[in-house]
Amino acid sequence: MSEELKDKKDGSNPEGSPNEFVELLKKNKKSLAVIVVIAVVLLGIGILFGSLIGSRSGKNNNLQAGAQSSEPAETQTETAVPDVPLEENADPEVNALMEKYYQAAATGDIETINSLKDYSDQAELLRIQEKSKYLESYDDINCYTKPGPEADSYVVYVTYYAKFHDIEQKVTGLNTYIVCKKDDGSYYIHDCSEDESMKEYRTNVTKQDDVVDLFNRVQVEYNEAVTENEELAAFLTELSENLKTAVGDALAEAETAAQETEEESNTEEPVSAGEEQAAGRVKATDVVNIRKSDSETADSLGKAQVGEEFALLENRANGWSKIEYDGQEAFIKSEFLEAVNDAPADDEQGGDDQAADNAGEPENTDNGNDTNTDSNHAAPGAGDGAASVEVPSSGTYRLTTTVNIRKSASETADRLGVGYYGDEVEILMKQADGWTKVKFKGETGYIKTDILK
Repeated sequence: MSEELKDKKDGSNPEGSPNEFVELLKKNKKSLAVIVVIAVVLLGIGILFGSLIGSRSGKNNNLQAGAQSSEPAETQTETAVPDVPLEENADPEVNALMEKYYQAAATGDIETINSLKDYSDQAELLRIQEKSKYLESYDDINCYTKPGPEADSYVVYVTYYAKFHDIEQKVTGLNTYIVCKKDDGSYYIHDCSEDESMKEYRTNVTKQDDVVDLFNRVQVEYNEAVTENEELAAFLTELSENLKTAVGDALAEAETAAQETEEESNTEEPVSAGEEQAAGRVKATDVVNIRKSDSETADSLGKAQVGEEFALLENRANGWSKIEYDGQEAFIKSEFLEAVNDAPADDEQGGDDQAADNAGEPENTDNGNDTNTDSNHAAPGAGDGAASVEVPSSGTYRLTTTVNIRKSASETADRLGVGYYGDEVEILMKQADGWTKVKFKGETGYIKTDILK
């Protein structure tokens, strides 16, 4: 029998067995004690570092969570604008609403207009009523819709042809509306003038490619009509001026009547409107005409320079302010004035009679797109239904709307040419009087700066 088998038979353990390891530990008790102490110390150090790291990580996580929760709510939630195709005449109820609205606009039926909209300001209603005197009808009305920001609401693009008295050719137009549904299930036109969220939504929808294409088609057709028909172009230009004058005069007359009524009711202590509403001093923000009365057709008493200050006598609801000028009462459009402190402001030179009175007015002729003040009155990319593009101080700029290019910085100057959507101009100088000097097809001309945006 071999020694190995003999050992197994005797019950002895092979090398490396547990009993042998125990014998080894018994012989080296001191070494074992040292090893145990070192292991305990290392374990304690590991636990300490782990707790410190865990605490630091927890603090960082808490800080990150706190930073995320402190973000403004508006950055976390944004109204989604679905990019879905335009639908043509898809909802009979929306079509019926717009048909009724345009029929009322053509006849100057203000009562019906008010029943179909949730709000219309006085100037808008006056313009509709005045324009109806020239209109024969609105024909071939088509509605192109996209989903609105609320349930059962739509962004509606209405195309039509306006037929004017004594003008054989019809002229195309395009308006934008927000249409919503009432609790009773009927639709109405929502005024967006004070509704920034609705206005922003409408703007974003109007940027979508198929909407821009629709605007382009209508604009091209309109451009061709006024280019080929001089009588039509002249009529539309004159119509725009007539409407502007008539609405201004009507607002002034209404304001005067209201003042007279108020003065009659205050018989105990009669005071003038100016004395009632005197509000310190104001300064001009642009070169602007000072008028004898609150109308753009009133005689000009002079021009206010940028920063020039005046005593404010009254702010009128028709968009004019009564001021003291050379010892007498005078009027300036309120949009060109702002309140000032007692510190004087420096003056700047500039100036053009029509540019000052009409800053911000579309340069292109009236094409019938004014039945709704929320609408896009100009070409694709213009108005509050599309994005505003900052005009550079120099370099090449691509037009986003159809504009007249004048030989000098005045609306009464001869027209050098017409720039259409997509045409390029070279910006030479942005002037303080509200005009931009450009080079167009090798010639130098002028475009109103507000129209370029």
